[in-house]
Amino acid sequence: MSLVAHALDGRVQPALSAVLARLRAWVGVGGAGTPAAGDEPLLLTDRIPNEDEIPPLDRLTIAQWLWGAGFHLPGGAEHVLELVKPFALNPAMSTLDVSAGLGGGVRSIAAAFGAYVTGLERDPELARRGMEMSVLQGMQKRAPVEAYDPETLELRTGGYDCILGRLATHGLRDKERFLRVLNLGLKARGQLLLTDFVVEPKAAAAPELAAWERGQKPPPQLWSLSRMAGRLSALGFEIRVTEDTTETYRRLIVAGWSQLLHTVDLRSMPRKHLVSILDEAEAWVRTIAALESGALRTYRFYALASKGHAGAKR
Repeated sequence: MSLVAHALDGRVQPALSAVLARLRAWVGVGGAGTPAAGDEPLLLTDRIPNEDEIPPLDRLTIAQWLWGAGFHLPGGAEHVLELVKPFALNPAMSTLDVSAGLGGGVRSIAAAFGAYVTGLERDPELARRGMEMSVLQGMQKRAPVEAYDPETLELRTGGYDCILGRLATHGLRDKERFLRVLNLGLKARGQLLLTDFVVEPKAAAAPELAAWERGQKPPPQLWSLSRMAGRLSALGFEIRVTEDTTETYRRLIVAGWSQLLHTVDLRSMPRKHLVSILDEAEAWVRTIAALESGALRTYRFYALASKGHAGAKR
């Protein structure tokens, strides 16, 4: 049975199952059950004239329908601002976001605290469009977004008070080098906040995890919780919080899809665009299935650079 079928059988959150069922009914894909009243299938015979000439639906447009304008990951401005509460930011503090995406997070932080926040993003297209958004909002100096390669990242020693990274490390080949660079880039007692995926070793053979990994770019290089926490400590971080956020992350995913269903006029779209949205929904079903299998977890790590950190010597 496919993961989508599992979702429609109730193994995945009911709200996302409802989204999938409705999309499949509108697109005219069989096996989705009976659509609600007024949701007659958008069959192949209902093709919009010249539909083949319609450009594909931009995936980043779908992302922003889900998570909010300027965001490409689950959780919008409210979620990001909640994450950085421990930083106790003020305008005198310097902050770095190493997973800036379209820049919604850095702009939200800069606006809320009057701070300067530098955004780095490994996907050049995300970074380009994120910087365009910052320019359009007059925040190119306060919340710039730049492309970078996390595998070769170098930071000025002791250059930042705070570093934020949302799902920033699981796709890295040399995760330890990256964490070491972040450590060097923080001032003494500087603050690090990371959220990321970890693998549960006892469930690592779960087929749901393998299915999720096949759809990820770049391919995941997952660490266990104990390995992640151990390496942070070994690099000189004082870990203050290690929190399992799996349920919160799952709720953010479902909330995003519920928002899309209630705010986007899907029935007016050409079938080609509905198929793109369905493909995106199925990808997120794989994520939820991997989380529900117990093999994949998300964690929040909040840590301080050590008192004797080299960043204090400048």
